[in-house]
Parts: sequence; C-alpha cells; structure tokens
Amino acid sequence: MLEAVKGWLLRLLRVPAQPRAPRGGRIVRIFRAAPAYFRYRLALWSLHQLGALLGLLGSLVFITYVSGEIGPPVADFLLRAAEAVAWITFLAQLPFSFAVLRLDFEMRWYILSDRSLRIREGVMSVREKTITFANIQNISIRQNPLQRLLRLADVRVATAGGGSSGGAQGHGGVGESMHEAYFRGVANAEEIRNVIAERVRLHRDAGLGDPDEPEPIAHAADSDVLAAAVELRDEVRGLRRVLVPARASS
Repeated sequence: MLEAVKGWLLRLLRVPAQPRAPRGGRIVRIFRAAPAYFRYRLALWSLHQLGALLGLLGSLVFITYVSGEIGPPVADFLLRAAEAVAWITFLAQLPFSFAVLRLDFEMRWYILSDRSLRIREGVMSVREKTITFANIQNISIRQNPLQRLLRLADVRVATAGGGSSGGAQGHGGVGESMHEAYFRGVANAEEIRNVIAERVRLHRDAGLGDPDEPEPIAHAADSDVLAAAVELRDEVRGLRRVLVPARASS
C-alpha cells in the first residue's frame, strides 16, 4: 500500500529516477542522508504544523466569542466559512505534506564520480548540481544545536567564485549560491570531507588529465633512437668535411 502511494506521488510530482554519474565519469561512492535526518526534518515539520494549528485555534476563539459582537451577521458568517475552509485545508494537507517530507528524504542523492560530485535534492522542486573537483576551493562542516544533538552535520562544498553565503542556508536550498553545494543531514561528515579532499588532491596531482590515468613514461628505446640519430648526424658532417676539400682540389 505504502509503495503504491509512493509510486503515485513520484509520478504525480514527476520526480526523475536515480541520477547517473556525470558524462565521461564512473561512480566512486554514493552517500545518503542519515535516518536521523528524517527525524530532524520531522521535528521541524511538526513545529510548523503546531504553529498553524495554534493560529487556527486562535482564529476559532476570535470568531466564537468576539466577531459576533462587533460585526454584522453576514461578516460573521463569512468568517466562519473561511475558518471551516482553513480547517479542511489544514487537515487535508497533513498526510500529503508528510508523504512529501518522507520522499524528500528517500530521493536525496549524493554521488561522487572519479571527476566530479553530483547532488540531487527536493521533490516539489528538484534541484541537481554537478561540481568538478578542479573547481572545488573549500570543504567545511556545519552543525546547528539540534543537529549536534542528533549527531548530524552538513558538508558544504564551495567552488571558485563562491565566497561566503552570508549565513546558514535553509534546507530547501532557497537563496543558496550556485557556487556551493551541501551534503545535508549526514552522519559521516568527516569521512565525506576526507573522500572529497582526496579526490581533489588526486585530480590536481594529475593536472588536466584523468586522475586514474598513469603519467606518460619515457621508454629506454626512445632514448636509444635519439642517440643513434645524433651519432648519424655527426658522421654525415664528418664525411662532408672530407669530401668537399677533395672535390675542390680536383
């Protein structure tokens, strides 16, 4: 039943399948958000829903005890109708928003290839970023108090020209710079930072080529050929010195 609902929502929201490695590369590692990250997002979602519920209860108290005393009957009727619509909307969105929250956790991908990293997140609005190791300038780890409590962290990857984002970013990615990407809600932040740093180092050590390709090696046979060519050139020059005076004397 749950899988059927999940499949229906994915088709409804047109969420693409699992992302592939960038063209010309192969997948080295795949990281996923930790299970505690879902609990973290669930806590934030619950706080938002609680705020909306308190707002509805406050408006219900106002309509019940105040609006009928200060306004005409028509206005009171419209307020009660609006309150009813608000309650229906709130109750209807609860299962849908919870399902989207769960899908957002499950459809979050952090992929490292041998040339770059690719991050996909979001369900209502799918966001995908690909960053080559040649452009990575900084890798940092960020935690807020709730994340520290749950032993979670975000790994921030900044590229050339990114600068500072000027504060913590929301988990929806709104306002996030195009020069930075986040591995959100991971339990192995140190490992991820070390793996990325190692790939960056391998890429830079190899120059502009593939870090997995060996450096060109000069073979001994090439040196022998070059030495023979130099020796032949010297012999030709010596013969010219002998032959040219002999022709001149004849």
